[in-house]
Amino acid sequence: KMAYVNVAEWKPDQVTDWLKGLDGIIVPYIHSFLNNQVSGQQLLNLGPDDLEHLGVLKLGHQELILEAVELLRNFHYELDRETLQLLALRLSCLAHSLHNELNRNHMDAVLVATQTLADVANIVQAVQPLACWLDRPPFSGQVDYCNRKSELLSLSLEMATCAQRDRFAERPVEELRLSSSKMAVLADSIVRDIQDPLLLQPASLELVTLKKRSSDDLGFYIVPSFHGVHQIGALKLNSAAHQ
Repeated sequence: KMAYVNVAEWKPDQVTDWLKGLDGIIVPYIHSFLNNQVSGQQLLNLGPDDLEHLGVLKLGHQELILEAVELLRNFHYELDRETLQLLALRLSCLAHSLHNELNRNHMDAVLVATQTLADVANIVQAVQPLACWLDRPPFSGQVDYCNRKSELLSLSLEMATCAQRDRFAERPVEELRLSSSKMAVLADSIVRDIQDPLLLQPASLELVTLKKRSSDDLGFYIVPSFHGVHQIGALKLNSAAHQ
């Protein structure tokens, strides 16, 4: 049976342990979270107003924490249901929706509408977990998956750039219409063309207990791929993790 970590049952010290893994700029806020006894359930429901109450006033710091919390919610609620196909389907729906909306109501628009900005942000956010899946075994290292990941990230950057209120594109709405169409086609191709059964394999989690002497390192390196997502990058030979 797959292991399960119930974030909702985390105690305040477990919440602060999680915060320590996000970024060095979050460290000054850890005492506030601990003093206010923020539990796992409260963390899952955390919003901007809560962060202000906790003393996190800088927007950049709020965004970092909220993005990580969103990933944590996904981990908590959807770990046993999330598949590469499901993530691609979500992206496809968002990209098709934006493309259709721009075709229907914004063909002659010069400026990017506020709702369009929000739609682009949702698409970029949907690309992140999909790219994260493609960036780890067994998908990483396979040319087809690597190429699709590169295309996803390239289109995301292109859309985010064009959405900046026509600062970086002469015809931003038209560029977004074309890019959203390409994104939809790419997401559809992942669902339709890839025959690998791993496309339907949900994520899994295994808990491992490492035994070591107090003087030894655990023997692995943690590297972040996105805010709030950490992966084991390498193992030390003959370490506790390696054995």
